[in-house]
Formats: sequence, structure tokens, C-alpha cells
Amino acid sequence: MAVSGIGRVHLNVSNLERATYFYQEAFGFQVIKQQDLQTTLGTSNGTALLVLHKVNNLQPRKRTTGLFHIAIRLPSREDLARLVYHLVNNSVDLEGVADHGVSESLYLTGPDGAGIELTCDRPEEDWPVDEENQLDMGTEELNLDNLMMSLQHKEKKYTGLPNGTTIGHIHLAVKELVLSETFYSNLGLELTQVYGDNALFFAGGDYHHHVGLNTWHTAGADPLPPDTAGLRYFELVYQTPEDLQTALTNLTAAGIPIQEEESGPIVTDPSGIKILLK
Repeated sequence: MAVSGIGRVHLNVSNLERATYFYQEAFGFQVIKQQDLQTTLGTSNGTALLVLHKVNNLQPRKRTTGLFHIAIRLPSREDLARLVYHLVNNSVDLEGVADHGVSESLYLTGPDGAGIELTCDRPEEDWPVDEENQLDMGTEELNLDNLMMSLQHKEKKYTGLPNGTTIGHIHLAVKELVLSETFYSNLGLELTQVYGDNALFFAGGDYHHHVGLNTWHTAGADPLPPDTAGLRYFELVYQTPEDLQTALTNLTAAGIPIQEEESGPIVTDPSGIKILLK
């Protein structure tokens, strides 16, 4: 079975109007659909990436499992550099930068503490591997000057989230890794890298990772309470209906409950994180 990637990420937000404004102004998301308690955001050609849901409770003060960050993947280095110019010109605070070998990334925090990574991939032939030819993602200092030089003699104006932008991956804060590894393997994802003692990365196909898991701050933590700001669920997308059915068969054989909803089958990982299979 083949997983093609992450679909829409659904976020609970305590103030729908404020959150919608932030994603529009900071990153150039377009409103695709507006409802009283829900806003769908995406690119200018109508590709939906985020769905914001109005809830009543703020993000809890104590650590809970759920979202670590969403990776918004820009189509090119130039697109990422234009977005950086836009953020700086609009006084949006960047909290960190990193060169992961497979990608270049910048980090910031959105409404209700949502972690956000802005990233673009390097060509696959440039991805680092170790002595055993296994993927070797790391965290080095990003050469931000070099990134911005990609716009030399080019248009610097940012005109909105470019077509071709996707959710590159979702990184989750979980309570443990042993059961989680089995669960995500049953979904059809392959383990691509073990990072220290507290993080795992999974992918479908030949990608570096579609899902990251870590227990850095959430070992043994409780799930996010219902009707609370944070990750509501995310969509895992399969290439074909047959691939999806194979995943459902594997999950059933493993004794993992499948909740049938109008939107499709939903499963819950060992940390209480919900996933819609598409």
C-alpha cells in the first residue's frame, strides 16, 4: 500500500476570526470556504491545506499530546525566500531556522500555540545518507543569507501562498514511541529515521518523512481534551482506494478500532491523536 502524503490539517482554534486573519496575513492563505464555526484555507487555485474549527477552550496550560508543528512546504527556495521577506516586512517573529540536509526550514508559532515550520525541499539526490546509505537528516544552522540570495535579480514581492504549496509533513508530540511505531507502520508508513532516543520519522514512498513523532516534552502525557484549541485531526492520503482498503484491513487485523464517519474512516493513535484516512 502506498501513502502519498498529508492532506488537510484540522486545527481547533479559540478565536476563529483572529486565527483566519493570521494565516491570511502572515502566509497569504486564501479563504476557500467560510462557515460560522469553520474556515477552510489554502492556495489561490483552491487547494485546501488547513481547516480551522472554532472551539470554546484555550490550549491547556499543562503538556498534552497532539501537534508539535505543521510543515508548510513551499515549491521552491525562491518562494520560501519571498515569504521570509514578507514576514520580516510585516513584523512577524521568526523563532528559529534550521538546515535539515533534506530541507531548509524556518519556525514560528501561530494562534493558540500552533507550531509552524516553513520549508522547502532540496533535490532528492542531495539528501544526506550515512555509511549504510540510510537517510541522515540532522539539524544544522541554516545559511539564511544564502537562502535570501536566491532572489538576487528576481522579483521579491510576495503575492500569496503559491500554487504547489503543500503540507509537507506533520510532527506530533506523543506519549511513547514503541506502540506508536507499530501503529504508524500498520497505516502503511515506513520508518525512515530514528533520531536519538526520543523521535521517529515515517514516510510513504521515497520521501524523507510525512509524519514525525517525539516525546521530548510529552512522555506519558494525556491527550488534548475535546473542544480545546490544538490539533483536531489530520488527513493521511493514500494513492488508490485499494491502498486505503489494505490499510484498513491491516488495522482491523491488529485490533485497532476504526470509526466510520461521513468524511471517512478515522483511527486514533496510542496518544489519542485522530487521523482521517482518505
